[in-house]
Amino acid sequence: MITIAGKKMGKSYNNFITLRQFFAGDHPLLTKAFSPMTIRFFILMAHYRSTVDFSSEALEAAEKGFQRMTEAYARLQKITAAATSTDEVHSLVAELRQHCAEAMDDDLNTPIVISNLFDSTKAINSVADGKATISEADLKELRDVWQLYAIDILGLQLAGNQQSAISNQQSAYNGAIDLLLNIRLDAKRNKDWGTSDRIRNSLTELGFKIKDTKDGFEWSL
Repeated sequence: MITIAGKKMGKSYNNFITLRQFFAGDHPLLTKAFSPMTIRFFILMAHYRSTVDFSSEALEAAEKGFQRMTEAYARLQKITAAATSTDEVHSLVAELRQHCAEAMDDDLNTPIVISNLFDSTKAINSVADGKATISEADLKELRDVWQLYAIDILGLQLAGNQQSAISNQQSAYNGAIDLLLNIRLDAKRNKDWGTSDRIRNSLTELGFKIKDTKDGFEWSL
Protein backbone atom coordinates (compact mmCIF):
# COMPACT_ATOMS: atom_id res chain seq x y z
CA MET A 1 0.00 0.00 0.00
CA ILE A 2 1.15 3.57 -0.72
CA THR A 3 0.53 6.33 1.79
CA ILE A 4 1.27 10.05 1.89
CA ALA A 5 2.41 11.35 5.27
CA GLY A 6 0.75 8.35 6.92
CA LYS A 7 -2.55 8.60 5.00
CA LYS A 8 -3.57 6.26 2.19
CA MET A 9 -2.93 7.79 -1.22
CA GLY A 10 -6.04 8.36 -3.30
CA LYS A 11 -7.89 10.96 -5.35
CA SER A 12 -10.73 10.92 -2.84
CA TYR A 13 -8.28 12.08 -0.15
CA ASN A 14 -6.93 14.83 -2.42
CA ASN A 15 -3.39 13.60 -1.81
CA PHE A 16 -2.72 11.82 -5.10
CA ILE A 17 0.71 12.60 -6.58
CA THR A 18 1.70 11.63 -10.12
CA LEU A 19 5.23 10.77 -11.20
CA ARG A 20 5.32 13.95 -13.28
CA GLN A 21 4.56 15.96 -10.14
CA PHE A 22 7.30 14.16 -8.22
CA PHE A 23 9.78 15.02 -10.98
CA ALA A 24 8.57 18.63 -11.29
CA GLY A 25 7.97 19.26 -7.57
CA ASP A 26 4.72 21.11 -8.34
CA HIS A 27 2.45 19.41 -5.79
CA PRO A 28 1.47 21.15 -2.51
CA LEU A 29 2.75 18.21 -0.45
CA LEU A 30 6.22 18.40 -2.02
CA THR A 31 8.88 20.94 -1.07
CA LYS A 32 11.05 20.30 -4.15
CA ALA A 33 11.44 18.20 -7.28
CA PHE A 34 12.94 14.71 -7.06
CA SER A 35 14.81 12.80 -9.73
CA PRO A 36 13.56 9.46 -11.09
CA MET A 37 16.53 7.70 -9.47
CA THR A 38 15.68 9.19 -6.07
CA ILE A 39 12.12 7.83 -6.40
CA ARG A 40 13.44 4.41 -7.43
CA PHE A 41 15.93 4.35 -4.57
CA PHE A 42 13.25 5.41 -2.08
CA ILE A 43 10.95 2.57 -3.19
CA LEU A 44 13.77 0.01 -3.10
CA MET A 45 14.57 1.00 0.49
CA ALA A 46 11.25 -0.54 1.55
CA HIS A 47 10.25 -4.17 1.01
CA TYR A 48 7.78 -4.47 -1.84
CA ARG A 49 5.20 -6.08 0.46
CA SER A 50 5.40 -3.29 3.04
CA THR A 51 3.61 0.06 3.14
CA VAL A 52 5.51 2.82 1.32
CA ASP A 53 4.91 6.20 2.93
CA PHE A 54 5.81 9.13 0.68
CA SER A 55 6.71 12.51 2.17
CA SER A 56 9.11 15.24 1.19
CA GLU A 57 11.18 14.55 4.31
CA ALA A 58 11.48 10.84 3.50
CA LEU A 59 12.34 11.56 -0.12
CA GLU A 60 15.01 14.07 0.90
CA ALA A 61 16.55 11.42 3.16
CA ALA A 62 16.50 8.95 0.26
CA GLU A 63 18.11 11.58 -1.97
CA LYS A 64 20.98 11.95 0.50
CA GLY A 65 21.34 8.18 0.78
CA PHE A 66 21.45 7.78 -2.98
CA GLN A 67 24.05 10.52 -3.21
CA ARG A 68 26.20 8.68 -0.65
CA MET A 69 25.92 5.52 -2.74
CA THR A 70 26.80 7.42 -5.91
CA GLU A 71 29.86 8.94 -4.27
CA ALA A 72 30.98 5.53 -3.01
CA TYR A 73 30.58 4.05 -6.48
CA ALA A 74 32.66 6.87 -7.98
CA ARG A 75 35.40 6.27 -5.40
CA LEU A 76 35.27 2.53 -6.12
CA GLN A 77 36.09 3.20 -9.78
CA LYS A 78 39.11 5.33 -8.85
CA ILE A 79 40.87 3.24 -6.20
CA THR A 80 43.88 1.16 -7.22
CA ALA A 81 44.84 -2.35 -6.17
CA ALA A 82 47.72 -3.27 -3.87
CA ALA A 83 49.58 -6.55 -3.43
CA THR A 84 47.26 -7.71 -0.64
CA SER A 85 44.05 -6.73 1.11
CA THR A 86 43.76 -5.59 4.68
CA ASP A 87 42.08 -8.38 6.68
CA GLU A 88 38.91 -6.37 7.36
CA VAL A 89 38.57 -5.41 3.69
CA HIS A 90 39.12 -8.97 2.47
CA SER A 91 36.58 -10.34 4.94
CA LEU A 92 33.93 -7.83 3.91
CA VAL A 93 34.46 -8.40 0.18
CA ALA A 94 34.47 -12.18 0.58
CA GLU A 95 31.03 -12.15 2.24
CA LEU A 96 29.33 -9.35 0.27
CA ARG A 97 28.11 -11.37 -2.73
CA GLN A 98 26.67 -14.11 -0.51
CA HIS A 99 24.90 -11.61 1.75
CA CYS A 100 23.34 -9.84 -1.23
CA ALA A 101 22.27 -13.13 -2.79
CA GLU A 102 20.68 -14.28 0.45
CA ALA A 103 18.76 -11.02 0.70
CA MET A 104 17.38 -11.37 -2.84
CA ASP A 105 16.47 -15.01 -2.13
CA ASP A 106 14.58 -13.80 0.94
CA ASP A 107 11.52 -12.62 -1.02
CA LEU A 108 13.46 -9.93 -2.93
CA ASN A 109 14.56 -8.09 0.20
CA THR A 110 16.00 -5.04 -1.55
CA PRO A 111 16.43 -2.97 1.65
CA ILE A 112 18.91 -5.57 2.93
CA VAL A 113 20.77 -5.58 -0.38
CA ILE A 114 21.13 -1.80 -0.12
CA SER A 115 22.23 -2.13 3.50
CA ASN A 116 24.93 -4.64 2.51
CA LEU A 117 26.18 -2.34 -0.24
CA PHE A 118 26.31 0.53 2.23
CA ASP A 119 28.32 -1.68 4.61
CA SER A 120 30.87 -2.19 1.83
CA THR A 121 31.34 1.57 1.50
CA LYS A 122 33.35 1.38 4.73
CA ALA A 123 35.95 -0.68 2.88
CA ILE A 124 35.78 1.56 -0.20
CA ASN A 125 36.34 4.71 1.84
CA SER A 126 39.12 3.15 3.92
CA VAL A 127 41.03 2.15 0.80
CA ALA A 128 40.35 5.47 -0.95
CA ASP A 129 41.58 7.36 2.13
CA GLY A 130 44.76 5.29 2.32
CA LYS A 131 43.80 3.64 5.62
CA ALA A 132 43.53 0.14 4.13
CA THR A 133 44.57 -1.81 1.04
CA ILE A 134 42.74 -4.06 -1.40
CA SER A 135 44.14 -6.73 -3.70
CA GLU A 136 43.43 -6.86 -7.42
CA ALA A 137 41.19 -9.92 -7.00
CA ASP A 138 39.19 -8.34 -4.17
CA LEU A 139 38.86 -5.06 -6.07
CA LYS A 140 37.49 -6.88 -9.13
CA GLU A 141 35.05 -8.81 -6.95
CA LEU A 142 33.86 -5.67 -5.19
CA ARG A 143 33.28 -3.86 -8.48
CA ASP A 144 31.52 -6.92 -9.96
CA VAL A 145 29.13 -7.17 -6.99
CA TRP A 146 28.25 -3.48 -7.17
CA GLN A 147 27.69 -3.78 -10.92
CA LEU A 148 25.48 -6.85 -10.51
CA TYR A 149 23.33 -5.77 -7.56
CA ALA A 150 23.31 -1.96 -7.60
CA ILE A 151 23.16 -1.42 -11.36
CA ASP A 152 22.00 -4.61 -13.13
CA ILE A 153 19.44 -5.82 -10.57
CA LEU A 154 18.31 -2.70 -8.68
CA GLY A 155 18.62 -0.55 -11.80
CA LEU A 156 20.36 2.38 -10.10
CA GLN A 157 22.07 4.73 -12.54
CA LEU A 158 25.04 5.52 -10.35
CA ALA A 159 27.44 6.70 -13.04
CA GLY A 160 24.79 8.85 -14.70
CA ASN A 161 23.80 10.40 -11.40
CA GLN A 162 27.43 11.31 -10.79
CA GLN A 163 27.38 13.36 -13.98
CA SER A 164 24.12 14.94 -12.88
CA ALA A 165 25.65 15.77 -9.49
CA ILE A 166 28.63 17.39 -11.19
CA SER A 167 26.25 19.40 -13.38
CA ASN A 168 24.31 20.55 -10.30
CA GLN A 169 27.54 21.56 -8.57
CA GLN A 170 28.59 23.55 -11.65
CA SER A 171 25.23 25.34 -11.72
CA ALA A 172 25.57 26.24 -8.04
CA TYR A 173 29.14 27.44 -8.64
CA ASN A 174 28.07 29.65 -11.56
CA GLY A 175 25.17 31.00 -9.54
CA ALA A 176 27.48 31.96 -6.67
CA ILE A 177 29.78 33.92 -8.99
CA ASP A 178 26.80 35.64 -10.62
CA LEU A 179 25.50 36.57 -7.18
CA LEU A 180 28.80 38.18 -6.20
CA LEU A 181 28.97 40.15 -9.43
CA ASN A 182 25.37 41.31 -9.07
CA ILE A 183 26.23 42.55 -5.57
CA ARG A 184 29.15 44.38 -7.18
CA LEU A 185 26.76 45.96 -9.69
CA ASP A 186 24.53 47.18 -6.87
CA ALA A 187 27.57 48.60 -5.11
CA LYS A 188 28.61 50.49 -8.25
CA ARG A 189 25.11 51.94 -8.66
CA ASN A 190 25.29 53.11 -5.05
CA LYS A 191 28.81 54.49 -5.65
CA ASP A 192 30.19 52.08 -3.05
CA TRP A 193 33.50 51.83 -4.86
CA GLY A 194 35.24 50.08 -1.97
CA THR A 195 32.92 47.07 -2.07
CA SER A 196 32.89 47.06 -5.88
CA ASP A 197 36.69 47.04 -6.12
CA ARG A 198 37.10 44.48 -3.37
CA ILE A 199 34.81 41.95 -5.12
CA ARG A 200 36.46 42.49 -8.52
CA ASN A 201 40.01 42.35 -7.12
CA SER A 202 39.31 39.24 -5.05
CA LEU A 203 37.84 37.39 -8.03
CA THR A 204 40.71 38.52 -10.25
CA GLU A 205 43.25 37.18 -7.74
CA LEU A 206 41.46 33.82 -7.88
CA GLY A 207 41.90 33.72 -11.65
CA PHE A 208 38.56 35.08 -12.86
CA LYS A 209 38.37 37.46 -15.80
CA ILE A 210 35.67 40.10 -15.26
CA LYS A 211 34.36 42.25 -18.10
CA ASP A 212 31.84 45.02 -17.56
CA THR A 213 29.26 45.37 -20.34
CA LYS A 214 26.37 47.71 -21.05
CA ASP A 215 23.98 44.96 -19.93
CA GLY A 216 25.88 44.07 -16.76
CA PHE A 217 28.93 41.82 -16.80
CA GLU A 218 30.63 38.78 -18.27
CA TRP A 219 33.06 36.45 -16.54
CA SER A 220 35.30 33.50 -17.32
CA LEU A 221 37.93 31.42 -15.56
